Amino acid sequence: MYSKNGLRWVAGILLMFCLHWTANAAVVLGGTRVIVRENQRETSIPVQNTGNAPFVVQSWVDEGEGKNKTPFVVTPPLQRLDPGKENILRILRVPGALPTDREALFWLNVKEIPEKAKEENVLQIAVRTRVKLFYRPASLPGSAIDARLQLQWAVSAAEKGGAVLKVGNPTPYHITLYSMKVNGGQQKIGPQMVAPFGEIALPLTAVKSPQEVQFNFTTINDYGSETQEETVRVPVADKPVAVKAEVAQKPAANSEKK
Repeated sequence: MYSKNGLRWVAGILLMFCLHWTANAAVVLGGTRVIVRENQRETSIPVQNTGNAPFVVQSWVDEGEGKNKTPFVVTPPLQRLDPGKENILRILRVPGALPTDREALFWLNVKEIPEKAKEENVLQIAVRTRVKLFYRPASLPGSAIDARLQLQWAVSAAEKGGAVLKVGNPTPYHITLYSMKVNGGQQKIGPQMVAPFGEIALPLTAVKSPQEVQFNFTTINDYGSETQEETVRVPVADKPVAVKAEVAQKPAANSEKK
């Protein structure tokens, strides 16, 4: 005999088969990040409907989930976007406190809301795209493109055994680490971001105890492009230290004929 929970599970599966599921990310932004500089009162980014149906597009800026009060507004906040059409989202600064000694991170949200389906038993999903929005004060020293050159590194003991890779960012810019490999690929790590004057700790599975490792990485620049791969020999230390990274050497092509 089936339990009540079992019957609910079976009913849910049957309902899924009865519904026609549509989840197409048709509305796309013309960039993967937005930079707002202090001397700009506004900036813009294109939005396009690449699908074959009209959508209502809702746009806003937040500082994280549930933190919708920010010194930025998006116009138009709500619009209809027909198939194949493009419009411009304007991001305007409004009164509000912003830091002067470092970048601030916000998120631009764009949600595509499909029109009400004419057919029955259609499950429609409102797809939301989120991209980073950086506010950059004019007086920051150095440049965002060179910030990665100042990253600091250490392999330290983890609290519950094993080792962690610590990455320190002594600059006022956010640095996004994209492609990361430990010891030539023994461990791969997904994208991470290091906040200004911040530090992250990444668990290491390639080693069982603190020891020097080879770390290869790329970063993402202001244009959303991946930088050239670099490599660094990370020493054992309690806190991240400055170590110069070198351009990673590409594997030599195998010229052996088969």
